[in-house]
Amino acid sequence: MSASARRRRVLLVVGAWRPAMIADMQRARLLAWELPAQGWDVEVLSPRASEIRQDVIEPDADAFFAPDIPAHEVGSLARGAFEAIGSTQHAWRTLLPLWRRGSELLRDRRFDLVYFTSTAFSHFSLGAHWVRRYGVPFVLDFHDPWVVERRSGPVSWRKSGWRSRMNDRLAERMERSAIGAAAGVVAVSPTYIEMLKSRYASAAPRCLSPDRHAVIPFGAREAELAETAAHLPSRKCDVGQRSYVLRYTGAGGRIMARSFTLICKALAALRESDRTLVDSVRIELYGTMYGWKPGDPRLLEAIATDSGVGDIVREHPGRVTYRRSLELLLDSDGALILGVDDAGYTPSKLVAYALSGKPLLASLRRDGPAHASLVLHPGLGHSLWFDRAAEMPVGEALPIVRRYLEEVAAKVSFDRRPLLEPFLAPRMASLHAALFDACLSGS
Repeated sequence: MSASARRRRVLLVVGAWRPAMIADMQRARLLAWELPAQGWDVEVLSPRASEIRQDVIEPDADAFFAPDIPAHEVGSLARGAFEAIGSTQHAWRTLLPLWRRGSELLRDRRFDLVYFTSTAFSHFSLGAHWVRRYGVPFVLDFHDPWVVERRSGPVSWRKSGWRSRMNDRLAERMERSAIGAAAGVVAVSPTYIEMLKSRYASAAPRCLSPDRHAVIPFGAREAELAETAAHLPSRKCDVGQRSYVLRYTGAGGRIMARSFTLICKALAALRESDRTLVDSVRIELYGTMYGWKPGDPRLLEAIATDSGVGDIVREHPGRVTYRRSLELLLDSDGALILGVDDAGYTPSKLVAYALSGKPLLASLRRDGPAHASLVLHPGLGHSLWFDRAAEMPVGEALPIVRRYLEEVAAKVSFDRRPLLEPFLAPRMASLHAALFDACLSGS
């Protein structure tokens, strides 16, 4: 076999691996299934599942992970000390162990590329060291912004109390170093690519040249829905006299307040003219608050009450596993998607929700890629919009919500596969392989 035809090897650096199931590992999970068909063998480097929140452990995870993928896991350094100062996230305390184990793997020269696909952005900083020492190029995957521009200047996306200013400055320095050394960049949204291009225009890093970056939205794997459906228990929550259940699973709280408020306002207005239709549904929201404890407020449920539709909304803030989220989706009559006030935000669940065939209603930023997809391809579902300064007038939202509820009541099932083909796991893997090959051709 010629050198050009040999199989290549990529090391995926992720925030956690089996049996944990967190949103930012979805990309890596799907690539582990599909990249080998593209000529790329996969290994994984991650913190141990014991290092992360234990409510994300999936008891029956095997069906969601590709078999025979070598996984290299590390513990943390000085975990007690980090927790003593209030740092409960694993990203920092696993940084040095990841560096050590990754160095051992790269020292053997058995990898052609390292791909960082995680929202544990501090791990991105390892790439610059590894490429200098071992000559192995790396690609960064932005699910969210690491650093965003605000009126006062660039700051990190996540804040953490009294540590926020220090984290902001450190994030700026680390991102600059990582972007300067990266061979390529992937992002789920074109907004994030444009943000990086604007920030580093004068430096002109090679990872932002036209052939070195790609916008690849989150994908989905059909087999996961099929496997879940085949073992779907009859667990639909008690809905009393109501006939149809609409479900949302994911983050809630203040970041989803605007999107959910818009839906509630439209439901309240529709109720005035068609009480029977609105009263026939119940909305259930799951997994909305990290760290929620009995007695803590249910913010989205309160929004519904304030809007006059509290009697048809129930919020279950406690964490649900990935498998359970698919069960809830498949056992529903309609799906809901909420968005945040970030133009680049792309819901990781959008393709899976659309693939389920359920009637779909989203509430998203008007200038974001997800809303644009739903407007361009109305067969995917319905979308309400809001932006930085305004939101869809209730009079415009009302007929959209009415059509959605009528689809729910008619138990319509949509075959959206022709529209979703570009977003399924095989296509996502082929786009990654093409970018990886381009990054290596010029390295």
